[in-house]
Amino acid sequence: AWLAFLLTFALVTPAFGTPDEPAHVDAAFRLALGLGWPHGGEMHYLAAVRQIVEHPAPAVDRPTVDALLAAVPGDSPAIDPMSQNPPTYWLVAAGILRVIRFGSHDWATSVLVLRVFDVLLVTALPVLVWATVRRVTRSPRTALVAPVLLFAVPQLAQVTSGVTVWAPVVLLGAVLVWLSARVLTGDRSWWTTAGLAVAVTGLAALNALGLLAIPFVVLVSALAPGRTWGLRALHAGVVVLAAVAVSGWWWVRTLLVSGTLLPDALRAVTTVQPYPAGGANPGAFAGRQWDGLTASFFGALGANQWPLPSMVIDTLAVVGLAVIGWSYARRAPGRRVTTILLVWPTVVLVATLAYNWRNYLGTHQGNGLQGRFLFVAVVALVLAQAVAWHALVVRPELRRRLARLAVVGSLAIGTYGIGLTYRGGWENTQFRITPGGISAMAGGAVAGPFAILLVAIVFAAAAVSTVVLVWRTSADPTSGPLESPPTHEPTVRKENS
Repeated sequence: AWLAFLLTFALVTPAFGTPDEPAHVDAAFRLALGLGWPHGGEMHYLAAVRQIVEHPAPAVDRPTVDALLAAVPGDSPAIDPMSQNPPTYWLVAAGILRVIRFGSHDWATSVLVLRVFDVLLVTALPVLVWATVRRVTRSPRTALVAPVLLFAVPQLAQVTSGVTVWAPVVLLGAVLVWLSARVLTGDRSWWTTAGLAVAVTGLAALNALGLLAIPFVVLVSALAPGRTWGLRALHAGVVVLAAVAVSGWWWVRTLLVSGTLLPDALRAVTTVQPYPAGGANPGAFAGRQWDGLTASFFGALGANQWPLPSMVIDTLAVVGLAVIGWSYARRAPGRRVTTILLVWPTVVLVATLAYNWRNYLGTHQGNGLQGRFLFVAVVALVLAQAVAWHALVVRPELRRRLARLAVVGSLAIGTYGIGLTYRGGWENTQFRITPGGISAMAGGAVAGPFAILLVAIVFAAAAVSTVVLVWRTSADPTSGPLESPPTHEPTVRKENS
């Protein structure tokens, strides 16, 4: 169901209709054309890319990329901010474009191929949620329901199904949390440490948020049970050295060139708005951060212009936070591990707020539309919900009802998110499905109408199957594996003599 959900977003969302997708596509095109990677704030959009972003053409009128570049050569005045990041993701994307000979196809083919690539990267996300929740809660049924909570965050699906660096960042962040959970529950394998080294190194080579993963892994290693302090330091040192060896040079270079690890590539072209009466207002800033971060986490679809109803967003946010806080009044298996893992989204949130406060002081703007930054820790957030509800709801009958409600509600929110994207992109935001809207989508989307119809049908069938599976599993006390803790050593069965 998750794969079909992602593909539906990838095909229904208009081209360049996700946050920063024009900049990501432009950066991939530039590297595919061999145009280099300037310092942050010095890379301009290709004029051809700005042309198709500002004047999208229907499928029948789209020229090949080569023809487009010949007709609209050179750079535009607009700044592409992606060069403030390491070029890792866009080098991979450029390699894919070269493999498919993107110059001989229309630009929409390139966008579609890169979207499908990103979809494939995050297809494993529900499996990583399941493995993490199973490991920490020791409850197979809780682990079965937990991945469905991802559907209640349609913004996650839309962002990662577009052309974006966040797809690999979310994947590696999920791997980071899963492997950290294994370490904190007694896994002493060097293979796990090697996996953590790959995840942290990959994150640091993609985005500045990856730098935050380094101290987090050091903390996890320091609190790992069953290890001496010497082994803890050795395992942590391997992870840190791997990340420094691979991507340390980039961040040292960035610090020397710009004076900061995270330069604002758009600072020079951002208009400074005057403060309201009274100057900087921390209270107003905090209010805008709450509204912006919650909306852009759960569902400010499109390029943040088609939000879910504010009542839905606030309810999900308030109930989610309240349940986690309330659950600490009760003892629960995995509480210590969950608390440590929640350090990861907390650090990301604090860094995001600090980044926004810096921009607020510099430009007097602070819209807080960086909720997607928390997607790097979405597995830890889902785990916290699973542990909290598992602790608060004890009676078997109530747990069955809660599981069914969570699955139906999450899939309903996800389906509504797809509908909201369709309405915003093709029906002028009106709550309707008309022949004109369908015709506009068929002619303007990055894929044809039959592909869109096929993935929509597959998603609907998979969603119904998921509901039926959870419904039956929760109703049958004998179904599913026993509520037994995971083991770290292989089971040895005694032969009957």
